[in-house]
Amino acid sequence: MTTPRADDTGAPVIRLRSASFGYADRAVVSGADLTVRPGEALALLGPNGCGKSTLVKGLLGLNDHLGGEVELFGTPLARFHRRSRIGYVPQRHTLSSSVSATVREIVATGRLPHQGLLARLGARDRQIMDQALDVVGLTDQTRQDVSTLSGGQQRRVLIARALAGEPDALVMDEPTAGVDVANQRLLTTVLQRLRDRGVGLLIVTHEVEALTPVLDRIVHMSAGRITFDGSVAEFEQARRADVLALGDPHHHHHEDEDHAPGDGRPPAPWVDRAGVGASGIRREAAPAIGAGGPARATRRGQDG
Repeated sequence: MTTPRADDTGAPVIRLRSASFGYADRAVVSGADLTVRPGEALALLGPNGCGKSTLVKGLLGLNDHLGGEVELFGTPLARFHRRSRIGYVPQRHTLSSSVSATVREIVATGRLPHQGLLARLGARDRQIMDQALDVVGLTDQTRQDVSTLSGGQQRRVLIARALAGEPDALVMDEPTAGVDVANQRLLTTVLQRLRDRGVGLLIVTHEVEALTPVLDRIVHMSAGRITFDGSVAEFEQARRADVLALGDPHHHHHEDEDHAPGDGRPPAPWVDRAGVGASGIRREAAPAIGAGGPARATRRGQDG
């Protein structure tokens, strides 16, 4: 259904170099280096308030780009206007129980960016919607009222809505939160299909275990900085070496409100010139607070 565009051959879906995002003049995310390529799946981890949501909103143009380089499909963020190429699945579903709508009607709203002023669905629109519903396994429930669906099924409706926009990248915020094990497995299957079709995936989550089969890399954030970027195996090894720095990726949360670091200390620097992560972890002392400060875990940047 979705294939890489000819004009973007070889271009990363997302590319950040020392990027900063925030609100007005207040940076919440600073010095971010990150690359997501077509058909690559990344999990974005970190404690509540570390900047994950701010980074995602920055990519979507929903807050201020305060510095550094940001490119989407090889185009600088300021000149990128084809927003429909990036699908977004929010953390909290927006399918209100007070409004009656079928699964197909919700998915149809994903076609709005591609329709003319009359907003009429054509044969191609309906074909794309059918394909999106097939990918998420909801073909037999198109006429069902979304308010009667389970939480996991509603998440899949939102994914189908995003896919109906024919995105080349999909950003998802906590897709497994509040979803039972059976639906988590179905979701993982859906994501594997998308990755195989060349869709780049950036998944904000606290629950890595359910998504491990589809992930190529894990990126960890702390205090507004990217502190790790590597494979799932490398992350598990690094986490065992320093659980205080990288935390427990298997716990669940309900909210993730980003905020600026409040202790005045700059996070330990990490440089990833290749933007793809590398193996290895080292200890680096943080600036002292009063008599002294704790050590932090940082990644050793290597070209590759």
